[in-house]
Amino acid sequence: MTEKEYYTDDKDFYITNKDLRERKYPIEDLIKNVLNLEIKTLLRHQILTADFCKKYILNEEYQTVSESYTITYDYVLKRQPHLKYEDLIDE
Repeated sequence: MTEKEYYTDDKDFYITNKDLRERKYPIEDLIKNVLNLEIKTLLRHQILTADFCKKYILNEEYQTVSESYTITYDYVLKRQPHLKYEDLIDE
């Protein structure tokens, strides 16, 4: 198994950035594929939870160098309008 794929009980399953543009995916599937996906594409085309955004989107470990300069709380809130700032900060 490579970083680009994971196995479910039924079949191999791999989400691409192109796939993100074409349909919505459950958070569980996004988590399993997060290393293969561009953060900005996730933000633009999927409905994400606050927990997902805190753990993956705002975490510099999952961002490319260029993304780390543009992925801010304000950027996330603009792309995920159902979230509030309070949802993204640790309590």
